[in-house]
Amino acid sequence: MIKSHKITIFILSIILFLSCVFTLHLGQIPFSYHDIWIAFTNPDQNELLYDIIFHLRLPRIVFAVLIGAGLSLCGYVMQATIQNPLADPYILGISSGASLGAALAISLYTSLSFMASEVWISLFAFIGALSAILLVHIISNFRGRSTTIRLILSGVIINSLCIAVTNLLIYFSKDLEGARNITFWTMGSLSDIHWGQVIALTFILIIVILYFMTQSRSLNLISLGDEPAATLGVNVQQKRIIYILIVTFLTGIIVSQCGIIGFVGLVVPHAVRVICKTSNSSILPVLLLSGSLFMMLVDTLSRSIIPNQEIPIGIITSLIGAPVFLLIFIQRK
Repeated sequence: MIKSHKITIFILSIILFLSCVFTLHLGQIPFSYHDIWIAFTNPDQNELLYDIIFHLRLPRIVFAVLIGAGLSLCGYVMQATIQNPLADPYILGISSGASLGAALAISLYTSLSFMASEVWISLFAFIGALSAILLVHIISNFRGRSTTIRLILSGVIINSLCIAVTNLLIYFSKDLEGARNITFWTMGSLSDIHWGQVIALTFILIIVILYFMTQSRSLNLISLGDEPAATLGVNVQQKRIIYILIVTFLTGIIVSQCGIIGFVGLVVPHAVRVICKTSNSSILPVLLLSGSLFMMLVDTLSRSIIPNQEIPIGIITSLIGAPVFLLIFIQRK
């Protein structure tokens, strides 16, 4: 089993690398692979080529790899923590809560100049995501103990509420640029990504991944149920709170940078479980690589389906994720 996982990891790594190289030459100005090689080996030969590849396309590609891995990890942890294969930051309202927080920051920016920095937008996104998951928890436990159905329905309620408030901000916005930016968060996009965002998210994601690599045993036990996990020495309530806070933080950071990209945390973990047929520490590298590859595919589709025009990534992930959600829902009866 371990050997098969290593083979899977190797194959996914090769496919991901080749996908990144292939994606580099796509765009309104197509480049040959020879041009890409020149940009890497002799950047002074063509400064325009170098700028397009290193300052526009490469940051976007790396960022797509990062958020694919991050959102997949968030979905995997959330599903194990809540013991529900339908759990996902988007479905539970965390993503829309983060989007609402970012939208509020952008709206306040029109009158408060200190809101302009990405730090404040990220902070508001995290507060929005945290508020959303707290409301989901309160509603699902109202007049009774939280169940799988109550939790999912509570997430749907909060998700709809946050989207409605965000749309109100767009409708009443007097600043056309602010309204356009808020609309960006509701559909998701990887345009205008720069290296500062890539470096910051890389640092955060590495820390989160390393932490959850040490928590594989606890995650596996919690996914089996509270009683078995507690019997084997896991402080279930403490771990659950910590895991949800970390997932909420990471989701808020990702949404603050690229808007809502839904269903990634649902589709990828489900596909990985079908392939790997197990839940242990070796599934995490497969999950991260699969998430990165999935996001690369979606980003490529968003830029190439319509010539010289980009479709928001969130639309494509929703078109893929909704049928998967229905499939899991039917299988779980």
